[in-house]
Amino acid sequence: MKRIVLTIILAAVFVLNFPNLVSGADLCLKEGSFVLVYAIKKYSTDMLQEGDPVYFIAPSDVWLDETNIVPKNSVFSGYVSMLRMPVTGVNAALSIKITNITTPDGVTKEFDGRLTNGKNDVIGGELTPPASYNKMTHLYQSRLHWSGTTQWVPSGEYEFGQHRGVVPGQNLFIVVDTPYCCSARD
Repeated sequence: MKRIVLTIILAAVFVLNFPNLVSGADLCLKEGSFVLVYAIKKYSTDMLQEGDPVYFIAPSDVWLDETNIVPKNSVFSGYVSMLRMPVTGVNAALSIKITNITTPDGVTKEFDGRLTNGKNDVIGGELTPPASYNKMTHLYQSRLHWSGTTQWVPSGEYEFGQHRGVVPGQNLFIVVDTPYCCSARD
């Protein structure tokens, strides 16, 4: 009988205090988490410089433990941290650092992250295709005799690089560099 009464009392205390424990707890997006974003406007290496501000919008809510930690239409702001112009043989390259998040209700908080396209943190920077090819003969020896084949190989001259960037509607991600925490009350 004492066990039943003690169990009921402990259950009542736990149920009555549980909402207080949850409402005061901090929820954090862990380091390395991804948040889907879209560019607000077109950003390209031909119109940007290092340090220029950039803005991205979250197209959907990000939930954590039944709490909306990043509401839909939150705006992520940051700056261009690295910019390389195109040269012969290499396309332009761009890196973006995210510093703040502004929720739809106007609250701005610090957010430490970087933009990625899902493959690389640097957008662009690829090698360009060869400008021309040379015909080259490759000789090889079979069992009984020598033979050869002709193959087209790059000449060593490459095309001039192109400008790179992001456009609205392109799936981009923000990678969290430092845990982003907020309380369940926010």
